Amino acid sequence: MKKTSFALIGAGKMGTRWAGVISKYAGTELVAIVNPDLKKAQELAEKLPHCTATSDIMDVLKNKEIDAVLIATTHNYLSPITSSALKSGKHVLCEKPGAIKSGQIKKNITLAKKTGLVYKIGYNYRFHDGFIKARRLCRKGYIGKILFIRARHGFGGRVGYNKEWRIDKKIGGGGHLHDQGVHLIDMARSFIGEVEKVRGFMADSYWKAGTEDNAFVLLQGKNNVIASIHSSLTQWKRLHSFEIYGTKGYLSVEGLGMRYGDGEKLIAGRRTKDPDIVKEKTIICNPIADNSLVYELKEFVSAVMHGTPLDPTAMDAFETLKIVEKVYKTNKL
Repeated sequence: MKKTSFALIGAGKMGTRWAGVISKYAGTELVAIVNPDLKKAQELAEKLPHCTATSDIMDVLKNKEIDAVLIATTHNYLSPITSSALKSGKHVLCEKPGAIKSGQIKKNITLAKKTGLVYKIGYNYRFHDGFIKARRLCRKGYIGKILFIRARHGFGGRVGYNKEWRIDKKIGGGGHLHDQGVHLIDMARSFIGEVEKVRGFMADSYWKAGTEDNAFVLLQGKNNVIASIHSSLTQWKRLHSFEIYGTKGYLSVEGLGMRYGDGEKLIAGRRTKDPDIVKEKTIICNPIADNSLVYELKEFVSAVMHGTPLDPTAMDAFETLKIVEKVYKTNKL
């Protein structure tokens, strides 16, 4: 079986995770790593078989033996590198949010269609075991018709976080909503469908970085289902809670991977005739976070090799970033 050959662009934290996943997956091979700091690329490439390192992105874009690139850089480089890769004939798997501005994603969608290449923006939370199981139960009608969603996600920033690129507007595009809050928006959209109304508030209350460290967002779908989202960089104890309430019961994904104390679990509850009693069960989920990247990679490779559909699509990422921009437009920090 022919393997899909990859170049990894970016040797930071996410790049390192992706390097391990691509090099171990049966249908792919990682042949090159690109990073401006060549030493970082070399240190990562040395741990992998038959992988080279370079600081010049053109070394991989001109290489006709490379089928696809995985882009795991700071946000400001995601879109321009995607554009260059597509123009060079490479399929693209790009880390979220895919761009600084939604319009950049739209242009790359058009370019991918024109070139006939696969373009995916990675929202790996969709591939976490808890969400896979929750979506399966929803589709089976376990909780009936969805009434509302309540989502909270946050952690405390490291000392000096106010100086890191993730909340530097020029590099990250915004603050915590643009970086981590997009996961919650994307997930909410996956359950409620097309969003019709957006309301939001933000605060730069602790880090004083000029971008939001807390964001509160309300989304209303065309079906009138409302999603409440809180994305926080001052949640001193890590928290991930995604609750879906329906006419027959509820589902709640608690934790995410192994970094939340009790791991990852799905709580499923059903109403009874007694309003004070629910039948509840706890489903322990696979806590290996990198499995979400494996599933994401598998879907991307299938699209490259067999033309199978993507979910989420780059258009989903475009819609998510449009929602972020609407919140930014109505708030001044």
